[in-house]
Amino acid sequence: MMKRQPDGTFRNARQASALSPVVLRARWVEAEVGSLKRMGLAFDAIAEQVSRVGKHLAHPITPLPPGVTFPPDYTISKQACHKSFRRLIAREPALAADEFRKLDSARCEEMFLNLQPGIRKGNPRSVEAGVKVLRHTAQINGYAAPQRHELTGKDGKPLTLVQLLEAIGPISEEE
Repeated sequence: MMKRQPDGTFRNARQASALSPVVLRARWVEAEVGSLKRMGLAFDAIAEQVSRVGKHLAHPITPLPPGVTFPPDYTISKQACHKSFRRLIAREPALAADEFRKLDSARCEEMFLNLQPGIRKGNPRSVEAGVKVLRHTAQINGYAAPQRHELTGKDGKPLTLVQLLEAIGPISEEE
């Protein structure tokens, strides 16, 4: 039975799969896009940065693995960067909403790690920012304590169902 290489070409069943330079470049682009997105850049800026790295006009965030080469006129679009980001996130089993939760969690972890020197020195602003980062992380991951919200009337007491229905008006059966 014939098997395929990662680039789609056929290989012998006894032959090990080999990553082509194109596949290596695509994996590097995924990693670079992920790093830049984690830093908070938009896909336009990411596409420009990756294109500049491909033309040897800028230094990459993610080290280039050996064997990765770029054509002399290499460019990448923001749509291709988005597609690469989706492939990177899809490698981790998750639902669509979880993809962004993971990205935000990674950003929060990086922010909190950068605040550590100030927190250890007792800098009040660093401590305050760290608490906000931890609170945000708890909210996006769903392990923050639920908050209770209560509607009150003019007298400051909780609204009854009758008062609420009077306030919103009659409900038709079409709604």
